[in-house]
Amino acid sequence: MSRLNPKPTVSLSHKRDWESSWPSLDAITEAATSSRTLNMVLEAKYAETQRLHHRLHRLVKTLPLPALLYNRKGRIVTFNQEAQSLMTGVDWKKAKWQVNDLWEYLGWPPVPFTHWEWEGGRLSCWDCPLDGQDQPSSLSIRYLKHEAVSLRGDSEHIHRLATIGEKTGRLAHDIRNPLASIEWFATLLGRDDRPPLERQELAGHLIHAIRSLDGLVSNLLIFSTPLQEQRQSVNLSALLNDVELLAMYPLRKKRLIIHRHRESNLHEMTGNEQLLKQALLNLLLNAIHASMPDGHIEIHCRRQSKSGTGATVAAGVDGIILSIRDEGCGMSEEDLQKAFQPFYSNRKGGTGLGLPIVKDIVHVHQGMIDIISHKGKGTTVELFLPQ
Repeated sequence: MSRLNPKPTVSLSHKRDWESSWPSLDAITEAATSSRTLNMVLEAKYAETQRLHHRLHRLVKTLPLPALLYNRKGRIVTFNQEAQSLMTGVDWKKAKWQVNDLWEYLGWPPVPFTHWEWEGGRLSCWDCPLDGQDQPSSLSIRYLKHEAVSLRGDSEHIHRLATIGEKTGRLAHDIRNPLASIEWFATLLGRDDRPPLERQELAGHLIHAIRSLDGLVSNLLIFSTPLQEQRQSVNLSALLNDVELLAMYPLRKKRLIIHRHRESNLHEMTGNEQLLKQALLNLLLNAIHASMPDGHIEIHCRRQSKSGTGATVAAGVDGIILSIRDEGCGMSEEDLQKAFQPFYSNRKGGTGLGLPIVKDIVHVHQGMIDIISHKGKGTTVELFLPQ
């Protein structure tokens, strides 16, 4: 009778080597979580890019000088009525106009150029790339300025065009910086070797860059678009909560505390909620930038009757005062005189549109704005809104 073959045995050391070759459950879970986080970040970045492109389309449509928006491949994606009126004879129903083909059709010189004699006037043109040209979604705006003979001596018109040109340069510069930050933070988040706390910090930076970009484009759209009053009932607590939430990142970064002071029984007011939110956010961000770390910012809401008269407010009008006070660096006399001048800013990275937009929003509500500031002692900005 033959003997049965003995059952093969595996040494303990070989068993341990075999088991260690498989990833642990914790490693698999962490890899899956990292993959989901990266997908969420990339999806958020794509959605924000699409939203930005939509707003840029609207911005081009509202600009008061001829403008085209085209992509990295040179295809024109939108244009405004001023460009259509300037380029007479162009079939704008033609699908997928290439910007170079359009220029060849018109017989205009390569961009940039200035003072090109055309149809009894002088034509100038320049491009402003809005982000890195190596990006697949990069866009550029092409601006034109046509000075007809009848307008050459119109100093006000020339000044307006110069202001638009300055805004164009700021737009290209200020949009490019947050876009680069968003790309960089998203790249770092995609690396699996980052510890959880560092990934959380990077996610916070990414959200801050996206909100900065959104605030910039919102300010530019408000500055370029005629404002409408559209009054409605606004809950003051909800309004202030939204404003603080939008400014949460810079508030936490400087460890600033906000103290609210609201008059009893003052719960609601009438106005345009979105415009009021933008105005208060601009004021709060200014206060944050001016404040030192570990400081305080006060927000006051109270009823008041105006005894004097202003540009838009008559005496004896009842209203609400919304004020924001900081304990920061304060403003000089020169700063106070130029505070509402568009594009004036002595802060690095500032666009100079915050206070001019607040003033426009207050005037839409037939209200008044007042700034009280002392160098080195802080600033208080009061908005009076008739009710």
